[in-house]
Amino acid sequence: MDNKNGSLSRRFSNAANMSFRDWVTQVRVRGAIKRMNERFEKCEPALTQARYRDLLTKQGMSPELRPSFASENPQDRMWRAAKQWVRFDHQGRINKIREAGEKMMGKDRGLER
Repeated sequence: MDNKNGSLSRRFSNAANMSFRDWVTQVRVRGAIKRMNERFEKCEPALTQARYRDLLTKQGMSPELRPSFASENPQDRMWRAAKQWVRFDHQGRINKIREAGEKMMGKDRGLER
């Protein structure tokens, strides 16, 4: 197998130089992210519905109050916004898990604080 950029050998070298503790941490982080994604897939409709209700309450306009001349349906727009917001929150939680794993492996120690 010819690898022109050497990314495969670089990843192999990084894995070979990894300590057992770092390897265990990496496996646990992957497992936590997998479980979080599986749970999110099950709960996404309910989370989106709850966020949509919050948006309706905060916006103060229900779909029934839409003017007759309006071309865009605010219900669809707020539903899309709720779905995007739920996905953004989920990605934030995934990033927190990754950051915790990197801290456990000591990858953040090279940064100045």
